[in-house]
Amino acid sequence: MTRIKSLFAWDSLAIFILCTADMLSTLYWVNAHVATEANPYMNFWLEKGDFAFCIAKVMSYLPLLLFAAYYRPRRPRLIRVSLRGALALYIALYVSGVITQSFLTV
Repeated sequence: MTRIKSLFAWDSLAIFILCTADMLSTLYWVNAHVATEANPYMNFWLEKGDFAFCIAKVMSYLPLLLFAAYYRPRRPRLIRVSLRGALALYIALYVSGVITQSFLTV
């Protein structure tokens, strides 16, 4: 598998889409005064502005995806298991955060 193909593997794309959707939905909800950023590190950047928040958010996952694309041809099983585990954990944390936020506002 070439590096270009490994960059666009479904698990890498899924993480990219999920993290980007999380970033955009956070910006929408925070700017609509419906929610707050729960992560103190990301909240620091959000207080600096939307652009700073977006740069910090992208820098939290893009290096991982580039690293995975680089090493996938050498260690395909390790990268596949790691990315899928990270994806499952991210989804679980995201859902639990949304549920928690929903109960806190009721």
